[in-house]
Amino acid sequence: MAVGPGNVMNLYRGVLRAVGELGLEAEVELVYEPKDALFDGLFIPGVGHFGEGMKRLKENRLDSYIRRHVAGGRKIVGVCLGMQLLFEKSEEAPGIEGLRLLEGEVVRLKSIRLPHMGWNEVVFKRKDLPNGYYYFVHSYRVVCDEETVLGVTEYDGEIFPSAVSGNGVLGFQFHPEKSSKVGRELLKRVISCL
Repeated sequence: MAVGPGNVMNLYRGVLRAVGELGLEAEVELVYEPKDALFDGLFIPGVGHFGEGMKRLKENRLDSYIRRHVAGGRKIVGVCLGMQLLFEKSEEAPGIEGLRLLEGEVVRLKSIRLPHMGWNEVVFKRKDLPNGYYYFVHSYRVVCDEETVLGVTEYDGEIFPSAVSGNGVLGFQFHPEKSSKVGRELLKRVISCL
């Protein structure tokens, strides 16, 4: 299982803790450049600007490495900016192409109170994932087909996808690693499916 690149240390520690609590024999590694080996699961964390995130992935050749993971039938989990990068494009960075692993685009939240920062409720469509209050820090949201939406959140009157899935890809707009007990439970359930 691999984590990287981006704002990684909190997510790395969260994944390590979840692996330990599950009692799994798993190797967790930070990845900053492509490896010969492919992992069962790859987490893409991130906080910041869409354009800068894609620039860093391309500079380190991790964009093609991530695509190779998906093509090989392995799981990808994007967190916060990492989730947004899974899509085709963002109005935050016009002309910059995302990873294009999921169809849709990223647009600015409508609220004048940005960023959306703090605890907010996530309601999942699947019963095996824990509904609850998760920690968010973002100003942009995904617009995608309803089949891609795995969970939703309401902020300042706007309902948006806060969790997505499709083609072996998962994405969370919130930070499970910063979301206390419910976040740890979600990470454990995700890791146990990798």
